[in-house]
Amino acid sequence: MKVVFVEQPGALPEAPKTGRVAVVDVAFAAGENFETSTLPFIEGLGERLAIWIDHHEHPLGWSRFRGDPRFVLVPNREAHACPELVTPELVRRAGPVDLIYAHADFDGLLSAVKFLRGGVPPWPEADEDARAADSPGRGHSSSPRAQLISAALDYAQSELRTAQREALRQQIVEALVQGALPPALEERLRELARAQEEALAPVEDLAATAREEAGGVLVVRVEKALPRPVKKALLSRLEERAPIGVVIEGRAVTAATFREDIDLSRCDELTAGRSDYRFAQADDGGRAIVARLGQLVRMSP
Repeated sequence: MKVVFVEQPGALPEAPKTGRVAVVDVAFAAGENFETSTLPFIEGLGERLAIWIDHHEHPLGWSRFRGDPRFVLVPNREAHACPELVTPELVRRAGPVDLIYAHADFDGLLSAVKFLRGGVPPWPEADEDARAADSPGRGHSSSPRAQLISAALDYAQSELRTAQREALRQQIVEALVQGALPPALEERLRELARAQEEALAPVEDLAATAREEAGGVLVVRVEKALPRPVKKALLSRLEERAPIGVVIEGRAVTAATFREDIDLSRCDELTAGRSDYRFAQADDGGRAIVARLGQLVRMSP
């Protein structure tokens, strides 16, 4: 089985012409991209889609496929990461598969590895490690091995060229399927993790600029897009200080919360993401979104 990594759900490649396919941790695309990316991929596969396992809730798309046994769709508030859903039973149910499409992040990679291993994690704590990486602030713990791989992947995603980061992912998959990281690969991951630590240096200064623009909503505004790992770390800092953290990069608005009693999908203006992490484009500087998020905080227990 070959693993194909998907960096953006809204830019799924064309469905392969042959072979049965499993999809893990790939969200249904938001907005019009659902019609132009997700649906054509599903329809192009037809009965060759063996299984689609995901935890990024998409009200419209999920309702369309509810009851279809090929789709295992569990909200993030129930499954804090995708690997825990990849069980031996589901792998057996999927049957023979030629290609695995996986989200190109830590828990997506672990989901693919676990599928390749027949639903068995590559190390005992792997499911918990995935939860810690994908749903921070919810009480999960991360092992040193997971922290190393996750940091290296984050740096590769933002700084390496496409071919380089793809080669790195495939090397990690091959090693973890076998159950261990070879010394040369582990040293490469340590180099990337050190570079990632340096790349995150601006986070604390950015967090210091945060302002509470609505009750319980802490906002950082920047003019240009931040590197993805920097934004991820910055949101975590804001979530530690307030019920909801928001980063606004020009027209792009991203909101996140550690609070399980706050469902960000209730903010209609945030059109994509999960219950704890959502994003959208806004023409008003994000003011309507921030105001609505303040209402959600006031409505929470």
